[in-house]
Amino acid sequence: MSGMDDAGAVSRRTLLLGGLGGAAAGLLAGGVVYEWDNPRFVRLRGGCGDTPPVPHSDYRVVTGTFDSVAMGASVPWSVALPPGHQAGDGTPVVLCLTGLGDGPDVVMNGIGFPGFATAAGLRLAFAAPGGGGNLYWHPRADGRDPLGWATDEFLPMVEKRFGVGGANRRGVMGWSMGGAGALLVAQQRPDLARAAVALSPAVYPSYGAARSGHDYTFDSAQDWQRYGVWPHLDELAGAAVRIDCGGADPFAPTARRLLDRIPGAVGGIGSGCHDEGFWRRSAPAALRFLAAHLSG
Repeated sequence: MSGMDDAGAVSRRTLLLGGLGGAAAGLLAGGVVYEWDNPRFVRLRGGCGDTPPVPHSDYRVVTGTFDSVAMGASVPWSVALPPGHQAGDGTPVVLCLTGLGDGPDVVMNGIGFPGFATAAGLRLAFAAPGGGGNLYWHPRADGRDPLGWATDEFLPMVEKRFGVGGANRRGVMGWSMGGAGALLVAQQRPDLARAAVALSPAVYPSYGAARSGHDYTFDSAQDWQRYGVWPHLDELAGAAVRIDCGGADPFAPTARRLLDRIPGAVGGIGSGCHDEGFWRRSAPAALRFLAAHLSG
C-alpha cells in the first residue's frame, strides 16, 4: 500500500511516521540515544493495544455499606463470590484496592476481575472497599484512614460474613493508585497478605515527584517517608509480589526500578498504556499468580 491517498496527496499517517523516523534519526545522529519504548513515543506509535471485552462472570456479587470509624463515614463495598461457594470451603479472598476516583464497580465490571477469573477457571473471592477517592490508601492528616478501613474493618467483616480467606489465603491487588496501595499493604502488613499484585502502580520515587501535579498524594514529606512505598522496598523481601506496567505508561520507568529493587518480584513491562485495556489484558496472568500463591 502506498503512502498516497486517493487524491494523490501524502497521507497524514505517512507524514507522522516519517516525522517520527526523522526525529529519531536526528537524535541518533546527534549522539542522543532515543529510547524506543519512551511512553510518549509509544503512544504516538499507537502502542496502547486493544481493550478486550470482560468475559461472562458466574460470580455472585453482594454490595452494601459500612459505617467506618477509620473513615468517619458510611462507605460502599462489593464482594464477588465464585459459583457454589459455601462459607468455610477454603476460598481465598483478594482485597482489591481501586485506582484514583474509582469505586467497587470497576473491580466487578469496569476491569471485570470476576469475569476473567471465570474464564480462567479460578476460584477467588474479590473484596472491593469503596472510599479510596484520591486518598492513596494511607492515613491522612484530616483523620481519614483508608488503609485502616480496608485492612482492619472491611476485610475482617468480609471474612466473617462470607467465610472466605483466613491465614495464607489472603491476597491484595490494585491498579494505579490502588497498585501503590497493594504494595503498601504487603509492606506495612506482611501478616495480612500472602501475595500482592500491582498493575501500573502509581509509586513515586520522591516526595517532590509525588506532589508535582498531584498535591493530594501525601500531606508532608514525613507522610511520604512513612507510606510512600519507595523508602522501604527491602521490607517487601518476604512477600510474593507481581508488578505489570505498560511501556507507554508514565509510571513505566519507576515500575522497572521497582522490579529491579523488590527482592523476588515478577511481572514485567509489556505493551500498553495507563488504561483499562492494559489492566484487562494483564488480569489473567495476575489472577493466576494470586491463585497459585493462595492455594494453601
